[in-house]
Amino acid sequence: MMSSSSWLVPLIAAIALGVAAWLLLRVLNSPSLPATIQGVRVEVTAARLAEDRVFEHVWTVPVVLTNTTHRPRTVPVLAQRAEVRTKQARYVAELTTEVSWEREDGARLELNPAGTAIGSVWVVLPAGEAPVRLRLQQLEPKQRHLVARLSTS
Repeated sequence: MMSSSSWLVPLIAAIALGVAAWLLLRVLNSPSLPATIQGVRVEVTAARLAEDRVFEHVWTVPVVLTNTTHRPRTVPVLAQRAEVRTKQARYVAELTTEVSWEREDGARLELNPAGTAIGSVWVVLPAGEAPVRLRLQQLEPKQRHLVARLSTS
């Protein structure tokens, strides 16, 4: 005959496993921006509607890199491809800059103390959709994903 507490151990194990899975998902989906990478602060500002077309909207999200140290620092290398999420789906976006952050010989842009470099993530979304989350990929000095929650202006 089974004791009345034999069902208690699997129940506690299932609850512990559920809590661990929930915590893991929460950590994986938590925002990582703003972040400081080797003395350069990477942050995004509110997404804004750049162009209002009949069936689609063009959104831009400014990406600001600021040297927070007292010495010149090179900017981290970010992938040109980004990902923007709406409440409905994920969309491919493009990170553009006015000044190249990396030269043809492989040397990266250096920021003076308190210097700033600005880029923009551009994405075309269906009318009625607004961006809620941005995902950038850092390529150097190490590979990782940078995630930010977005507000709209």
